[in-house]
Amino acid sequence: MIYGKLDDYESMGLASLGVAATRAVAWIRNLPADPPEGRFVLDGDNMYAIVVRYATGAPAESRYETHRKYVDLQYTLTGSEAIDWAPRATLAKDGDYDAEKDLLFHQPGPALVSVVKGAGFFSIYTPVDAHRPKIRVEGFESVLKLVVKIPIDRFGTP
Repeated sequence: MIYGKLDDYESMGLASLGVAATRAVAWIRNLPADPPEGRFVLDGDNMYAIVVRYATGAPAESRYETHRKYVDLQYTLTGSEAIDWAPRATLAKDGDYDAEKDLLFHQPGPALVSVVKGAGFFSIYTPVDAHRPKIRVEGFESVLKLVVKIPIDRFGTP
């Protein structure tokens, strides 16, 4: 997992993550303040973003997830949520991998790290990063965020 303020993306040395990630960050920076929810094509079927608003809750109401085909670049627009992180290898599977959704859920387990994602913060999750979103942060009932799906074979490539 990589975590930080989007304003610090370049100073964190993350331009080395490749053209696709840099293109995703540029797209985020050009969004209106309150974009509509939905799916946005960034590079044909290769890379896309989903803007979503949802209520947050207790950790027990959310599940750890991982992906195989895509890296998630998640960015918080408004509101706040906590996201728990654990190495995928430390959690048991909770069902079968859904290839169409590129989604595998995992059994609950201890979080190695929990990050608070307020407006302006991003996080990046690779296939080895189990993440559990939707966790309520005091003072915030919901979050408006986007998730850019970067194909794993284009992540980190020039």
